[in-house]
Amino acid sequence: MGKQVLAVALCRVSSLEQLENDSLKHQRNNVLKAAELLGAIIPDDDYIWEGQASSKVGVNFNRKDLLQIYDFCKKRSSVKYLFVQEVDRFMRSPDEQTYWYVRFWYELKVRVWFADKPELNEDTHVASLLRYMEGWRAAGSNEERKNKSINGQTAALKDGRWPFVPKPGYMKGRERGIPEIHPVRGSILQDILVRIVTRRATPTQALKDFNDSEFMKGHSSYKMDKFRKIVTDAFYAGIVEIDKQVKFRNENGEHEPLITKDQHYELIRIMNGNPKNQSGPRKNGNPKYVANNITNCDDCLDKRNGRFVGFDHTNGKSSKVYTRYKCRSCGRYLTRDEMHEGIEQQFKNNPVTKEGREDFLEALAVVWKQRKAQAEQESNRIRHKIKALSEAIERQVDEMSDPSNTSFKERIKQSIRKKEEEIAELEERLENLQSKSDDDWRKFLRFAFDFVEHMGAAFLVTSQENRVRCKQIVFPAGFYVNKNNKVYTPEISPLITLLPKKKSTEVLNNSHLVRVTRL
Repeated sequence: MGKQVLAVALCRVSSLEQLENDSLKHQRNNVLKAAELLGAIIPDDDYIWEGQASSKVGVNFNRKDLLQIYDFCKKRSSVKYLFVQEVDRFMRSPDEQTYWYVRFWYELKVRVWFADKPELNEDTHVASLLRYMEGWRAAGSNEERKNKSINGQTAALKDGRWPFVPKPGYMKGRERGIPEIHPVRGSILQDILVRIVTRRATPTQALKDFNDSEFMKGHSSYKMDKFRKIVTDAFYAGIVEIDKQVKFRNENGEHEPLITKDQHYELIRIMNGNPKNQSGPRKNGNPKYVANNITNCDDCLDKRNGRFVGFDHTNGKSSKVYTRYKCRSCGRYLTRDEMHEGIEQQFKNNPVTKEGREDFLEALAVVWKQRKAQAEQESNRIRHKIKALSEAIERQVDEMSDPSNTSFKERIKQSIRKKEEEIAELEERLENLQSKSDDDWRKFLRFAFDFVEHMGAAFLVTSQENRVRCKQIVFPAGFYVNKNNKVYTPEISPLITLLPKKKSTEVLNNSHLVRVTRL
């Protein structure tokens, strides 16, 4: 008696409608019949994969059900067939269909077998072409379904209906596309929104009450970000709006609103005036404590947090505020004046030589040329894109005059408008790039000369960005505080120690000065 030939099966639906229409049952019957005709056995339900799975183009190389089937067959050499009802139940992309067809056969010796069209299963060039054509047709069907879905969603929104999952506080209504207010959650959310808009509760307090209410029963608590989206959602004012694949807004939704439109716009103003409490680190640092995190403690060199940070404090007896720096590791103090005077003294003790000044300005010119070249490259890229878009518009204008494209005329118009808007944005960017060039050069030179002339004083009052540049150029290792609370630096840039002999451009480009390429 020969070895028993086993088989697995894949039964897939791509929509809820197909699931409700017993499509899976129909597919199962067909693949079982096909297996019986070939003398293969599908032993039990463990050998059948069925359910709802996406088959969008581009996602199938790692599709979960196919990976599971592949691993299952790899462990069972007696499995010789993978039965599928038809090609579009297996794959809706010809390339991805070929990828999996080849993998199953050449790596596992498992033949993908299509139950509804036996001619596709032959080992001929014609059958291979037919399989590819079926995949191509399925891909076209996928694209058509996608377009129909988008058009259907747009049509529903135009009618004031909501063709998606009901929003929080609503539930599925008796009429399709018109959700109804949930008897419990809806009234709770309405009360929260009205309390915020009438200033009877701050957004923070409203969020706390919202999370403590029956609305959140069985759900995780909301953070302010998610709560803000709900509070400012136009849906609750009777507006249906979507800004994804479909971009559309209808202010006359068919569903019953929780609040008025005026209340909705007031909520937006309130929430916009209630920014996040934690905005993160200051973009330009703390101008009061400019030596934050660039001054190290000698006693804590081997510690992770051995740097000084500034802080305000009092002695607890009066309202007088003391300004000091404190080592984050050992807690050693240094007054703000002592720290800043010590840093400024480092610049005074190490003035820029005449040769260093000349090379510094030369290096700045090199850096500026690099920046200018990058700006010109960006300008050329924008010009090429504008040209390409303009040519595309001309082609689409010609397409509109073709009688065979009458049904696509509106879509072509929309595409042209979108390209025209993109061209306008690109032209504005190009104009800004060109007009800023001369002004940037003047600012650049002004910063360069001021930097060289007044490095020490400027270091303490300039922006954080320039301060970091200055430190990297002049004192790359930063500053340290010794046991006697004296500020020093262990490394001085070649800009300071430069010998009278002129450096070549190549050497200059390798110096500490020019390594700060964004100066």
